[in-house]
Amino acid sequence: MKQFLLPCALLIFGSAFGQDPLLEEDFESYQVGDYIGVASSVWTTWTGATGTDEDGQVSNEQANSGTQSLKVFGTLAGGPMDIYLPIGLESAYEVSYNIYVPSGGSAYMNIQELQIPGTLWAFDMVFSGNGSIQLSIDQVDIAFGTYNLDEWTSVSLRMDPVNDRAEVFIGGEYIANFAFDGIIGGLNFFGFGDGINAGLYYIDDVVVVETDDVLNGIAEVSNLDVAFGPNPANDYINISSNVVNGIVRIMALNGQVVKEIATSNLLTGHRIDLDLDNGIYLVEVASNGKRTMRKLVVSH
Repeated sequence: MKQFLLPCALLIFGSAFGQDPLLEEDFESYQVGDYIGVASSVWTTWTGATGTDEDGQVSNEQANSGTQSLKVFGTLAGGPMDIYLPIGLESAYEVSYNIYVPSGGSAYMNIQELQIPGTLWAFDMVFSGNGSIQLSIDQVDIAFGTYNLDEWTSVSLRMDPVNDRAEVFIGGEYIANFAFDGIIGGLNFFGFGDGINAGLYYIDDVVVVETDDVLNGIAEVSNLDVAFGPNPANDYINISSNVVNGIVRIMALNGQVVKEIATSNLLTGHRIDLDLDNGIYLVEVASNGKRTMRKLVVSH
């Protein structure tokens, strides 16, 4: 295990992109049951109360690599477990990790815009107990995705304070490209879930490494405008976009594609008949290397 981050201090390194990460954390050098905020020189908790119920413990119940990971859990009300990794970077870096959410659990994390937590939230992510992912800014959902419970899933957060952009990939799949106007303050794993399932998840293989600039890429949501309605829908939706040709996919929250249509009239609008059970679905539109995703509610 390598540790390069300095807690509560701005990191300044001269390494070029592609060189050694600033942090590699696989939790293998600790003892099972260790409080990470006590045993590590870089991890702490939201309030700094290490070695208490707020602190996370090293576990051998699950592992993506080796035999150990960090277990995070809490109550439906949230907490008390609240683990924090101060970062404090002002140029483009990728913060990545692997997450495991068992059946019956869910997960919550956020990125802070300042090193001292609780001042400014950059964005939040919820891994719900039904296999859906919600990415939000200021409590407004901006992107959605899916993942598999009872499996390790990779999370990549590419953040660029210089160009004020961030990009998120889950399981290697693009989720969103959006404005990011703070520094990379810190990474927070909170013992909270989706409001239905109490937080219970495991974190492994945390890496912080310099990355390419994050720009308004071709996959950016604003470059592919999509609108559809009615939503909630009953037996159909009308969908339109700022492109002519595209592939429209409707997916269940477990990732199963329940309908796929190739259309050449998205500019003028296309009617898609639905034969779906009540529930929440994801509508994806892909065109010329761009794609975006929206939530659809079906209610009969």
